[in-house]
Amino acid sequence: MRRYTITLVCLVLLASAGEDSLAQAPAVKIGLLLPYTGVLSVQGIDTTNGFELYLTKIGRKAGGRAIEVLKEDDEAKPDIALTKIKKLVERDHVDFLVGPVSSVVAVAIRSYVHEQQTPLIVPVAFTRVLTSPQQASPSIFRIAETTDQSNYPMGAWMMKNTKYRRVVVMATDFVAGRHAVEAFIAGFKAAGGEIVKEIYPPLNTPDFAPYLAQAGAEKADAVYAWFAGADAIRFVKQYREYGIGEKMPLTGHAVLVDDTIMPAVGDAALGIVTMGSYTSTLDNPENKAFVAEYDKRYKTWPSRYSDAGWMTLELIAQALDDLKGDLSHRDKVREALKNALPKLKTPRGHLEFDQYRQVITPIYVTRAEKVGGRYVNTVIERIPNVRQEDVWGWWNKK
Repeated sequence: MRRYTITLVCLVLLASAGEDSLAQAPAVKIGLLLPYTGVLSVQGIDTTNGFELYLTKIGRKAGGRAIEVLKEDDEAKPDIALTKIKKLVERDHVDFLVGPVSSVVAVAIRSYVHEQQTPLIVPVAFTRVLTSPQQASPSIFRIAETTDQSNYPMGAWMMKNTKYRRVVVMATDFVAGRHAVEAFIAGFKAAGGEIVKEIYPPLNTPDFAPYLAQAGAEKADAVYAWFAGADAIRFVKQYREYGIGEKMPLTGHAVLVDDTIMPAVGDAALGIVTMGSYTSTLDNPENKAFVAEYDKRYKTWPSRYSDAGWMTLELIAQALDDLKGDLSHRDKVREALKNALPKLKTPRGHLEFDQYRQVITPIYVTRAEKVGGRYVNTVIERIPNVRQEDVWGWWNKK
């Protein structure tokens, strides 16, 4: 009996010690590498808002450990991003990295992340090369669709559902813009369409008049465009002001009329058909709850970036819970992140990673409308479970 009592006491003490050590474990550090200033700051701020909303929801802890967030402004500039990410990894010793928004930055930091092996969750940057077989890294997980997953299917969708057969393409002259419209061009041509002209204004163009004049001079049925953030606001408003829309309807990727910039764009956005992986009007219980929580805190509806920020932390938190807070083995952390995604009930619905840790996601075709005094992107069609392998055949030759 005495031996039994001593054993029981020891077990209680061990359990208590385990609880104490977990309680005393240092906070999990998550480094956000996002643009908070410059032309892409809207995306960085919205991503952070979604992230912080979920952080509040879980009481700022997961896996039995507190969560500490460190933010760095990469200004959407590769050189600055490299400096900031080295600080987060080498000086701050973060356990997870989140970012970036810019595809140029994503390409610039890829090798460093791969070498350092700190898990990086990419919420926004969508250049196709990052998760290609040639560049995929075991440490990089992307929950944003690739440039191909959304833009390539839009080519076939337009040929099937519109009368547009001759199209002018316009996009910001940097990696994301180029890659996005290249995918659309490939999909549109494969479906039988014709591209009559390509126009690439530089990032942060203040006046699109010269480029709009070039587009307006063409005999085409529509314009397909990729512009983001402040550029998108100026482009869409000027497109309406110059009256080109009366001759050629404007279409493009979701960044063109992002939920977050619609109030600034105003009526100029109405009727524009775009496609992407998220809109605040998705009709499912998880998204309705997310929109309500987001609106309550920020007095506006979430954007695709808000959704990405929310889901990024949801993914990390699930992995931490599954690991019971133990981050001592990088291989197990990576495996936990990959296995966590199908367990989540996200605003987008059920999601999974492919073998390259790229999300398999539905793509939504939407139309910009005004409903109840609010500008929204209403879903007109859902393309389910698009994999990057389904849409990269035009460039990824084996």
